[in-house]
Amino acid sequence: MAATLFIFVFLFILVCIWFQIHRNKQAATNNLPPGTFGWPYIGETLEFVRLQRHGTPETFIRERIKKYDSRLVFKTSLIGHRMAVFCGPQGNKFLFGNENKLVASWWPETMSRLLGKCLNTSRGDEAKWLRKMMIECLGPDALSSRYTVTIEKITRRYIQDHWQGRNEIKVFETVKSYLFELACSMFLSLEDPKQVSELGSLFKTFLKGLAELPIAIPGTRFYRAKKATYAIKKQLMVIIKQRREITKQENAASFEDLLSHLLSSSDENGRFLSEIEIADNIMLLLFAGHDTTASLITLLMKCLGEHTRVYENVLKEQLVILEGKSPGELLSWNDLQKMRYSWNVVCEVMRLNPPVIGAFREALVDFEYAGYTIPKGWKVHPR
Repeated sequence: MAATLFIFVFLFILVCIWFQIHRNKQAATNNLPPGTFGWPYIGETLEFVRLQRHGTPETFIRERIKKYDSRLVFKTSLIGHRMAVFCGPQGNKFLFGNENKLVASWWPETMSRLLGKCLNTSRGDEAKWLRKMMIECLGPDALSSRYTVTIEKITRRYIQDHWQGRNEIKVFETVKSYLFELACSMFLSLEDPKQVSELGSLFKTFLKGLAELPIAIPGTRFYRAKKATYAIKKQLMVIIKQRREITKQENAASFEDLLSHLLSSSDENGRFLSEIEIADNIMLLLFAGHDTTASLITLLMKCLGEHTRVYENVLKEQLVILEGKSPGELLSWNDLQKMRYSWNVVCEVMRLNPPVIGAFREALVDFEYAGYTIPKGWKVHPR
C-alpha cells in the first residue's frame, strides 16, 4: 500500500513538473509581462496568503514592482491560475474602460464554490437583472426611505451595550459583530440574538476559507469554510421557506427587507429566483457588507485618532447637526446629506487605505497593455 502511494505521488510530481515546463516554453514565445509563475499549480499563492494573514497584502505587490522594475504590470500565478497584476490608476482605468470587452468579472474557484450562483458569479443579462434587483432594495432611495431609522436604532443600542463605559475596545472585532447584526436585520428582519450569534460564528469560519486553495481535505481552512457555508445556507433556506409561507397567508405581516424583495421580484420573462439562488445572494451580501465595511470603519477611527484637527472638524460638523435635533430624535436622510466634510474624510480614508485588495477579471481575448501581451483566459488583478 505504501509503495503504491509513493509511486502515485512520484508520478503526480513528475506530471506537474512536465506541465509547468511545457507551459513555460509556450510562455517564452509570447511577449508576456515580467514576473514568475512560481511552483507548479501553487504558484506564489502561499506567499500571497501569508501576507494577507499578516495584514500587509500590499507588500506582495510592492516587492514585485521593485523586483521586476515594472510599475504598470507583472505576471504571477495565484490559486492555480496565471495572472497579470495591473498596477496604479492607469491599469484600473484601462480595465474599467474595457469591462465586458477585453475583460469580464471573475471569481476564484474558492469563492464560486462557497458562494454558489449569485450576482458576483453571474454574467450577461442575468447579472444585470440581479444588479437591478439589488439596487432597487439597497440603493440610496431605499436607504433613505426604509433603513435610516433601523440603522440608527441598532447603532445606538450597540454603542450603549458594547462601547460605553469601557476603557479599551477592540474596534475591528466589535464593528464586525455590529455590522453582521445590522445586515441580518436589514436583509432578513432577523432579531433573535441567539440565531444571529450562531450565524455570526459560522460566518467567521466561512471568511477564513475564502483566500485559501480549494482543497477540501479535513483540517484545511477551506474544508471548514465549506462545512460552515452549508450550515449557513441550511439556516437561510429555513428562513426563506418560512417567509414564503407567511406571505401566502391572509393579513400577513409586511416585511420591507431584502428577502421579501427577492421573493417577489421577477425578470422580464416572469422568472423568479429559486430558494437556493436567494440564499446564495443573501450570503454574498452578508459577506460584502461585513468584512470590507468593518475594515473601513476601523481605518476611519484609526485615522481620526491620528489626525486631531480632522477629528475636531468632523466633531464640529456632527454637533451642528445635533443642535438642530430634539432630544432623542433620530437622524433623517437630510441630516446625512449635511455631513459633507465627514463624507470627504471617509472618501480620503478609502483612497489612502482601500479596504479591499481589488476584484479579479478574466481576459476574454488576447490583448496588449503597456507593450505586453495578456493571453486569453489569463486572470487579471487590478491594484
